[in-house]
Amino acid sequence: MKIEELLAPCPKCGSKDKIAHRKIIDNHRAHAEMDTVKCEECGYIFFVNDDMDPDEKRQLLRELNKIRT
Repeated sequence: MKIEELLAPCPKCGSKDKIAHRKIIDNHRAHAEMDTVKCEECGYIFFVNDDMDPDEKRQLLRELNKIRT
């Protein structure tokens, strides 16, 4: 995720506060990767892990953000 995207306001509520969720990789919690980035106010999802197919990720983001409306 680019810094411009992190600093951008939420398209739904205009808030700039975001929550980053991490996905723990091992038992000792020493290794993690970014899982999602969500708006703190309304829950709009900005980012999902890059390991997904772009079309699948776009569809998932569309569906998840539709639930929050």
